[in-house]
Amino acid sequence: MAIMKILVLGGNGFVGKNIVEYLSHNNSYKVLSPGRAMLNLLDTTSVQKYMEAEHPDVVIHSAVDIQSVENNLQMYFNIDRCSGQYGKLITIGSGAEYDMRNYHPLMSESYFRTHIPADTYGLSKFVVAHDVKFSNKRAVNLRGYGIYGKYEDYTRRFISNNICKAICGLDVSLFMNMRFDYLYVNDFVRILELFITQEPRHKNYNICTSRPHELLEMAEMVREIHDDPNTGLVVRQAGMKPEYSGDNSRFIEEFGPFEFTDMKQSIEELYQWYKDEVDLTDYCLEQCVAEQG
Repeated sequence: MAIMKILVLGGNGFVGKNIVEYLSHNNSYKVLSPGRAMLNLLDTTSVQKYMEAEHPDVVIHSAVDIQSVENNLQMYFNIDRCSGQYGKLITIGSGAEYDMRNYHPLMSESYFRTHIPADTYGLSKFVVAHDVKFSNKRAVNLRGYGIYGKYEDYTRRFISNNICKAICGLDVSLFMNMRFDYLYVNDFVRILELFITQEPRHKNYNICTSRPHELLEMAEMVREIHDDPNTGLVVRQAGMKPEYSGDNSRFIEEFGPFEFTDMKQSIEELYQWYKDEVDLTDYCLEQCVAEQG
């Protein structure tokens, strides 16, 4: 059986790093994850030369600049124009494509283009998803919802941030409660592999559990796992923000039932990873000083 060559762009980012790690454990794949010095996605010539030299079977585009629509579109179209040099393109999208100002429960793919995002991240993802939707090339956009897990920015991501605060001996907290459709990154990479090895019938898919949890519920899970009676739970504002969740029917109907990791189990695994693998000394000190200040 021929080895499949897979190019992961953005392999140093949260999602990309998890993709590279997961795929690299499979001897059926040769995983390429060049840094900027080897492949500058903003440089048209650099991208073309790299694609011509490597001819990957699959390109997974997870690179993103959260501050620049221009850079995000430059990267995408530099890749897209080289479609003759690779087999299939998989872009990592986001539920933000539906416009964060107009979320409603269990958004389906048909909701796309009902509203246009105004934020940099959402608009960038929207334009890429729109181009993929009407492309006649082998391309698919995976619209991930609330992906969380190891390597994410624990200073600001809700689940990891509360895990780390608990480990630091601080209260877990949330600004306001809401129902949120979170997806464990370990599940996301398994789903991604289905799209690598199979040919999807559609161009865009919601990749989500369709089983949203309240933030308050997840914060309580962190407290239970940490198991320290001194750990409090702070909700800064009463009420409920609008729900953020997606309808995964298209994915399930095409690929069959998928066993998502239980939410509490995933938080337990992530908690243990932070305990075993991440030095939180400086972060804990900074947070304790901030709490006292």
